[in-house]
Amino acid sequence: MKNKFDILVLIVLLLAAAGWVYTPHDPMEQAFLDDRLSGPGAENWLGVDGLGRDFASRVWRGAANTVGMAAAATVLCLLVALALLALEQGGPGWVRPGVRGLVAAWIGIPVLFVGLLLLVFLHPSVPTLVLAASLGSAPLAFRQCRALWLEQRHRLYVTASITLGASRGHLLRRTLWPNLRIDFRALAKLVFALCVLELSGLAFLGLIGDPDFPELGSLLRQNQTYLFRQASLVVWPGLVLFVILLLIQLSNIRNSGTRIG
Repeated sequence: MKNKFDILVLIVLLLAAAGWVYTPHDPMEQAFLDDRLSGPGAENWLGVDGLGRDFASRVWRGAANTVGMAAAATVLCLLVALALLALEQGGPGWVRPGVRGLVAAWIGIPVLFVGLLLLVFLHPSVPTLVLAASLGSAPLAFRQCRALWLEQRHRLYVTASITLGASRGHLLRRTLWPNLRIDFRALAKLVFALCVLELSGLAFLGLIGDPDFPELGSLLRQNQTYLFRQASLVVWPGLVLFVILLLIQLSNIRNSGTRIG
């Protein structure tokens, strides 16, 4: 039976991404200066921030930016992990322990340190944060991919396919991938959730470059000074971030429970 949480996650992410093409108002325009720090209303669903901008529009655009950045970081992270796995499994004998040693040291480096290191060479920007999140999560993704690969690689059905003369391409597409697909999808969701959290954390620390850029973590930073005057300006970005992460976690738990059962 198809996991209903997967469908719910997809709907929430698509709704968030819709913030790129539609918001009730321009999220950057100070169109409501006379209503600054006002609460929710018919025109401003989530109120108005301290600079006179519609906060619902900023949260919606911020969710779209967070989801888009996390998706890009997830793809890049998995590509790096798979490249390392291909090198570790198919490279020369002297390369394999080198890759494992590199990953063992790399996995202990915090994402924040990776971000600060990149800022030595790159300007604070959205691409820099995406690169930091993807590289910071790559060692974990590599280890998980390697565990999945080795678990399936030594199964009897794989040995039988090799004995029958299956080519490497056929072995990967027709034999291994159907059995790896579910676990790899779960890994992709886990990496995506990590990237959402890491990107928002780095943005909250101000490493995104533009201090006014609408992203869930940066919205928390921008409005933390209004916490005791208009708490909803902090609650809403945090709540959207929490819902995204919670649904992904529940989706993976449900998938695991289904497989165990």
